[in-house]
Amino acid sequence: MKRTHFIIRILYYLICSILSLIFIFPFLVMFFGSLDTEEKYIITLTSWIPTQITFDNYIHIFSVGSSMTRWFINSCIISLIPTATGVVICSLLGYIFAKKQFKGKNIVFWFFMLAIMVPYQATIISNYLVYNFLGWLNTYTVFLIPGLWTVMYMFMMRQFIADIPNALLEAAKIDGAGEWMIYFRVVLPLCTPALSTVAIFTFMDKWNDFMGPLIFTSTESMYNLIVGLSTLLQKTASFSTQMTSGVVTFIPMFVVFLALQKYFVDGIVTSGVKG
Repeated sequence: MKRTHFIIRILYYLICSILSLIFIFPFLVMFFGSLDTEEKYIITLTSWIPTQITFDNYIHIFSVGSSMTRWFINSCIISLIPTATGVVICSLLGYIFAKKQFKGKNIVFWFFMLAIMVPYQATIISNYLVYNFLGWLNTYTVFLIPGLWTVMYMFMMRQFIADIPNALLEAAKIDGAGEWMIYFRVVLPLCTPALSTVAIFTFMDKWNDFMGPLIFTSTESMYNLIVGLSTLLQKTASFSTQMTSGVVTFIPMFVVFLALQKYFVDGIVTSGVKG
């Protein structure tokens, strides 16, 4: 029995190691490819390994100067503000739909759910026409107002808050707490894992958004980092330049994930499997 258990553990760690290597391999290619000194245009399974390491590719990317700074600021604005508003609004709506009763509640909720079933690409033309009519194109408004909150993350918060015992909220009411105090002092502290998950997903969605900034902006000064770097890649097909751009856009998301990772798994598990 001990020998069988030992073999099972060996196989378990072996499979996990192989899967980990498969998952991390694209990131290794991206990182080491960004340090390559050679101008490569055709990549094979092993040619991504640099023969000589240099940081000149990063110097070249940041030598764009004011444009690079502007793109980074734009990305921060259209990512951080919707992340902050999304966390607040999604948690508030989730609390209302999970714990409050009002006429037409289910109708309104399922009306929101219909938005999840329609792909973003299917509404891009109609959105463009509406934003053009409102005069929002090529401004921050076109990203900040529609991006105030996301229906999917509201649903995630509802699933999480629904599992908070009603007795806890009733006890807060007996102690004299009002609705807003219950929301801020009781509900939100218990929702930390779900709030962190919503924050990570929202930031990733907005930071990686390519289609929106590409279609809804018309001047280079309004590009986000993703679109701005893609314009640089049009000038060169160099593998190292492409990988450097990938690393530059990946680092902020990685930092955000590291800051909130201890809540991330709990938020996914508890908000996605119960109703």
